[in-house]
Amino acid sequence: MKTARYIFCIVAAAVIFLPSGFTSASEWQAKAEAEGKLTWYASLGTTDARRIIDRFKESYPKIDAQFYRAGDAQLMERILTESRAGRFEWDVVSTTGFYAYNLKKRGMVAAYDSPERKFIRAGHKDPQATWTSIYTNYTVLGYNSRLLAKSSVPKSHADLLAPIWKGQIGVVQTAYEWFAVMLHGMGEEKGLAFMRALAKQQPQLRNGRTLLAQLVAAGEVNSALAAYSQNFENLKRDGAPVDWAALDPVYGNLNPMGLSAQAPHASAGKLFIDFVLSKAGQETIRAQRRVPDRVDVLPDPPKLAQGFTAVFTPDEIYADFDRYVKLFQSTFESK
Repeated sequence: MKTARYIFCIVAAAVIFLPSGFTSASEWQAKAEAEGKLTWYASLGTTDARRIIDRFKESYPKIDAQFYRAGDAQLMERILTESRAGRFEWDVVSTTGFYAYNLKKRGMVAAYDSPERKFIRAGHKDPQATWTSIYTNYTVLGYNSRLLAKSSVPKSHADLLAPIWKGQIGVVQTAYEWFAVMLHGMGEEKGLAFMRALAKQQPQLRNGRTLLAQLVAAGEVNSALAAYSQNFENLKRDGAPVDWAALDPVYGNLNPMGLSAQAPHASAGKLFIDFVLSKAGQETIRAQRRVPDRVDVLPDPPKLAQGFTAVFTPDEIYADFDRYVKLFQSTFESK
């Protein structure tokens, strides 16, 4: 009898001290199913978004989950236009860091500390829980392995200033965040001196990292700076003569997901975020040849998220982003 009374007291105490607003998983699901709908605004590819939605529907068939896909800038404009009209049609958004920062600044995303966030890598989630990254693109040096021997691969960014690299480096023409983070990490004076020296190497600016990786594979340039590692890994997997090297520090381009502060289906939105951050959701992202952010779902191959120091864009860069864009353009595009 004493044992039973003791167990009852422990259970009662646990109930009393449950965090405010606590809701069990089954209760979230019940509320989400009662709402019956979910709308996700996404900037990742249409095929990838559809696969994630389909996997979610397999687990929660009673919820009519839909997505709207657009580029980051177009997505932001749609959200702002709807807000000005007093319409709130989206529940969850996934975009890139600059736009997530601006949505948070405008108070358009709500804090939601999903129980799955504890499995997401440090640095890949907002301390205030308004967003959590679902995958990351890491910038590396990609190179043509036929044109460049492994022994000749640079060990640092400074190595790219050697004369043999003149005219042999491709850079995406919108690598603004990489540029800004490098300046921030080096110190602006030292960072600008490096970038101006790099500009004298006559890098070839190209529109888009996927295109740049393909140009490296074709031998048009022998390397690409600020390129995404998975683009080269995917080409390598398909037989292209390419490889990549991580030059510390490696800029990590996060892809945050957040809940609308005016979500018409908030419970369904939270359930969807839980799913995308869950092991099943992150495995779905890995199957799309992306680099998931969950610690127990390593990318394929694991080296895509290992063996280097990742750095991210601090808020102070986003707050002064136009200046960094102009600095990049004046440094590289006028050369």
